[in-house]
Amino acid sequence: MKKILVILLFLPMMASSQNLTNNTNIEITKSWSQEPNGYTYPIAIEVPSSSIPTTGYPVCILLHGNGGNGSQFVNQFSDVLECHVLVAPTGYMNSWNICAENSDAPDVEMVGDLVDSIQSYSNINPNKIRILGFSNGAGLANSVFIENTDTGVDIICAVVSHLNEPQYHLDDFYKTAIDTDSSLSYCGYSQSSTPLSSRKYLSISNDNDPIIPYTGGYSMVGLDFLHAEDAIFAIAQNQGYTGNIISGAGTAIGNPVVFEYSYLSGNVVHIRGNAQHSMNPSQEDYIKSFFEDCSTTTVSVNKTEPKILSIYPNPFDDILTIEMDIKEDDLFELYSVTGKLLLSGNIATTDKILDLSSLTKGVYILKVGNQHARIIKSK
Repeated sequence: MKKILVILLFLPMMASSQNLTNNTNIEITKSWSQEPNGYTYPIAIEVPSSSIPTTGYPVCILLHGNGGNGSQFVNQFSDVLECHVLVAPTGYMNSWNICAENSDAPDVEMVGDLVDSIQSYSNINPNKIRILGFSNGAGLANSVFIENTDTGVDIICAVVSHLNEPQYHLDDFYKTAIDTDSSLSYCGYSQSSTPLSSRKYLSISNDNDPIIPYTGGYSMVGLDFLHAEDAIFAIAQNQGYTGNIISGAGTAIGNPVVFEYSYLSGNVVHIRGNAQHSMNPSQEDYIKSFFEDCSTTTVSVNKTEPKILSIYPNPFDDILTIEMDIKEDDLFELYSVTGKLLLSGNIATTDKILDLSSLTKGVYILKVGNQHARIIKSK
């Protein structure tokens, strides 16, 4: 028995001498009522090609939206956080357990285990582990903010899903006592929990979001939400803010214009936009700045990235025209607002013509090079 204990104690030291790579296999298996024999989370990894910073790479754990997966989310953020290691698990049934979801998995525990594993690699900065969630994944990011106590997790970012009422009610933050249960009061979030006050926090919400109500109230996802500006104020107070809530329209920044509500010298921030259940380039740029991406690492760029000059008509019926600043052939990718890759291919000629008649009515994200644009199919 003593020999076995010695071997177990040396395992973390062995892992710490290894670098995290694109081919590293991080295996995290959890068991619960839906999966009594265990579910192993698929985990996508992308490591920058730039030199390792002296203190190690910062890491962003990406949490996809409902119906998405880790690999798609890595693709979506590879140009936004190009100097971060991106690590993206895929949730059970492509979902995360918040309340009214298909999954009842212990996802907060999984994220904690994932953080522990990532911190053991020698090319990683163990004190710069960031969590970014989108939609359903933002709900999980907020639960991690409330429950996780690892001081190495220094930034939480919730995109298009601010605090819901189970997570914050009666002037306090809450976690589940055992399991989420939509039949219970506040879905079973009955145990108060005080988040770490040392973290930075960024919230991105849109005042025209058709899924998560900006001004609070009931959502089609089956939960009640706080007003987005009340939610960031509650977080700022937890982080040490003692002043009044920021009222009014906020500070206009960026192009396209978004509105900033900044607390604690920019350590707790809410960004209001009008990108529906998605992000616009200004919001993506704000994430990059907030995460201080590439602030300690020089990245060489070997090719000229195309620049989108205009897209028209937008909204469109079937045919979309994209004017570019170079004449070479370029690859495009089209994503749903949840981050799912729908189409990809090559577009040629100076004016790029895309036949998107196969799409259904809705909002999509078009990516060409490192340029992103929100497009709307009208019928």
